[in-house]
Amino acid sequence: MFLFKNFTSRQSIFLFIFISSLSAVYGVSKLFPSKQMQQETQWLIQALEKAHYKKVSINELNASSFLASYLKKLDRQRLYFTREEAENFINQYSTTIITFLKQGNLHPGFEIYNAYKLKANNRLKFAISMIDNGLSIDNNSSYDFKRDENNWETGNLDNVWQKLIIHDVLTEVISDFDLNNTINSLSTEELNKLISESKESVKNRYERWLKNINEFEPTDIQELYLTSLTQMFDPHTTFLNIKEKEKFDQTMNNELVGIGAVLSDVDGFCTIKELLPGGPAEASQELQPEDVILKVGQAEGNFTDVVDMKLSNVVELIKGPKDTLVRLEVKPINDPSKTKVVRIIRDKIKLTSNLAKASIHKVIQNESALNVGVVELRSFYGSSGSGPKATDDVEELVEKLKQKDIKGLILDLRRNGGGYLSEAVNLAGLFISRGPVVQVKYPDGKIRKKFDFNPKLSWNGPLIILVSRYSASASEIVAGALKNHKRAIIVGDASTHGKGTVQSMIQMNLPYNYSKLNSKKSAAKITIQKYYLPSGESTQINGVSSDISLPTINSFLPIGESDLENALASDTIAAVNFRRPNNEFVYKLDSVDKLKKQSLERQNTQPEFQYLNRYVNWYKEKRNDTIVSLNLENRLEQKRLDQNFTAELDNQLDELSKLSFEKMDISLDIVLSQNLKSRQIRGAEDENSSNLFYEPSNLDIRLHESCKIMADWVYLLEENFSLKEQKEI
Repeated sequence: MFLFKNFTSRQSIFLFIFISSLSAVYGVSKLFPSKQMQQETQWLIQALEKAHYKKVSINELNASSFLASYLKKLDRQRLYFTREEAENFINQYSTTIITFLKQGNLHPGFEIYNAYKLKANNRLKFAISMIDNGLSIDNNSSYDFKRDENNWETGNLDNVWQKLIIHDVLTEVISDFDLNNTINSLSTEELNKLISESKESVKNRYERWLKNINEFEPTDIQELYLTSLTQMFDPHTTFLNIKEKEKFDQTMNNELVGIGAVLSDVDGFCTIKELLPGGPAEASQELQPEDVILKVGQAEGNFTDVVDMKLSNVVELIKGPKDTLVRLEVKPINDPSKTKVVRIIRDKIKLTSNLAKASIHKVIQNESALNVGVVELRSFYGSSGSGPKATDDVEELVEKLKQKDIKGLILDLRRNGGGYLSEAVNLAGLFISRGPVVQVKYPDGKIRKKFDFNPKLSWNGPLIILVSRYSASASEIVAGALKNHKRAIIVGDASTHGKGTVQSMIQMNLPYNYSKLNSKKSAAKITIQKYYLPSGESTQINGVSSDISLPTINSFLPIGESDLENALASDTIAAVNFRRPNNEFVYKLDSVDKLKKQSLERQNTQPEFQYLNRYVNWYKEKRNDTIVSLNLENRLEQKRLDQNFTAELDNQLDELSKLSFEKMDISLDIVLSQNLKSRQIRGAEDENSSNLFYEPSNLDIRLHESCKIMADWVYLLEENFSLKEQKEI
């Protein structure tokens, strides 16, 4: 059954000619670098040569690799440039690119981007027209959707785009198809309607794609191009323009100045998705989620229409200095026929959702119960002022957990990608009375040892650090140091990420006249040091290995340092000699062996691990299968198989949720205060859930097993203590 018309070879030739001539039909504006960018580029080159750990001259840059990297970043799916075009760009600029960079001239980067922009406009506009002109989805061809791992195509890309569009339309048809039906059970009218709606959905997606490309600004190109350059030195050295530098500061400091609303672009409309607790937007009591912002005005002057405006530009209009007024013309979700103007005073907002959080798990093991405390830390955040610091927050939570009579503590760093080195050192110090935490090696070969000298111990009992392949940098310092001190047992993925380098944020030092007029500046985040554990081992590439490993899909994902291009090599240095104080808790190696044996027995027998292994094996198989059929019936059959299997897994996980231990959430004072303020604003009743245990709806298998390992450890310690007492008697 043919649903769309097939393309003939003559039509393919016509398509190639048509695409080539589109630039004359569609007016696509070019973008150009500014004088300021020239100064910033020259500064960046000097900073890289002087500050980077490798001390490499720009003259040693592999120009061809740099240009290839930039082309890949622009055209990640290899949908716009052919192999011939990519090679032409590389050949054209590889001999002169270093001279351009020294001059601060970004001409090659902008020329390549402008070519990409023209091709993207032409391809997407023609793709939109192709959807209406006819395609065949009743054939035996296939499509490899993992194009970012493919080589550039030779010749023209017509066949790739034809398959891409069929794939996208099929995906939409299948997503809306009731799998209880068959194609033959639908009437021609029903099927055509479904196909028509799917085509319209794909067209809308392509139009948004086109809109995003055309909203690219010169500073976006500058950042992409210069970051392609910096990552030739190592993958963690990056260039940040003014906007990105500001975002970085907000993330690290967990605070911003604004109205306290999370915004998103919904079909060109700036839409409020969430009101941050206790923020000015919530306090106004005039805004709610799904309200649409149509115009933005400052304290005085005219409104600016923000419909179809790039979301980042809308955010810039809404943000501003503390205690200043912003006016919003809003279409309320509960009365979209009207608009209203909301006046809000900007204020400093604490981003509490990213702060440390804690919980108590009532672990039932060996027919008895004990409380295990869990602290989840997403980043090693900090502040130069009075803002939140990771160490202070973790210390506060541990004190609250101790008041609830916990017997063991789990520090969950599975989603922690790093942060401030100083916070990592201070936080490790919460669990040792004194001693080395990390060794830092400078470009000149000098090594500086960083110690914890604070004798205070926040927790002097059994400690597990739960990690994953996403645990990186500062997380690895803490996990590795406490493992070296025999202070914590590491549980989770086989090893952590493997990032053993330190970056420094260097703000651009531009000419005085520019600096005087602009308080905000671009910056470079440059790798300046490598760090090593007290044992002298480097976490670079290898990461920190777990004492007890758990099954995970992360083993099959390219998310480690070893998967990144231009990663620095791993090496070792001399260990730091240190001795543990007699009164400090340490684990014994034979205890770890016993705990590992008990965990492996559960992993081989318990139903949660049977589920996890099924899921991991299925995911591995699906990830390796990147080629899909472009035949509707074949795709529907594959979806039925996948859906039946995932439904089985979901049902199995629902059953397993009954195994979850009862849980009590513990919050920071700042979070409790903000939530209280939010409830007062909303007129909601007081909540006492922080003092109540409840049953989680989902089972976190790795955390669940970590709690069991902790319970085994506590019972083992009690057993050893009892035997010791008997011997002394």
